Amino acid sequence: MIYMVDCAYTDPVRENAWNDFYSGDKLQTLLALPGFRASQRFRAVMDIPAPYLAVHSVRDASVLERPDYRDVGGGTFSGWDDQVTNWDRNLFSGMEVAPEVSMAQWLVLLDDPDAAESVPEVAFTWLEIAGLDRTVEKRGFAVVDRAAGEELLNSKLDKIRIYAPITGRFVSPHGIDN
Repeated sequence: MIYMVDCAYTDPVRENAWNDFYSGDKLQTLLALPGFRASQRFRAVMDIPAPYLAVHSVRDASVLERPDYRDVGGGTFSGWDDQVTNWDRNLFSGMEVAPEVSMAQWLVLLDDPDAAESVPEVAFTWLEIAGLDRTVEKRGFAVVDRAAGEELLNSKLDKIRIYAPITGRFVSPHGIDN
């Protein structure tokens, strides 16, 4: 399953420190939990209300309901919450483990299956909503090379969101199949 967290951070003075925390301690703490398989963070290359995205691969929905997840600040930003806005958490089925997006690639998301015909050059994997905030019913997920992403960005399609990786993909010390 794929657990996605979208958000914005509103304090430019502390934004680098927040990114260091989230990309470091936060991800490592989550990945130490059984059931968290892999995580990667992204930032939108376009102006959108929630430019930050974390993509976590989890074994199943129960991982997000366990006390050990909540005990390490799962579902919160561990003291940074007052500056986090436009925060959505969605759990999707349809993909067991998200692919790694290299620094030479971009992630493309689309929440409207009908709009996929406007970008026939992108092969979306369609994810179905399975839990948490349920802000969308389906989400198209595609990895494209940076040049293709820039072409999409220049096409000014308003339904797609394009992200560049902030981090590489981190894999759980328990292994990707835990």
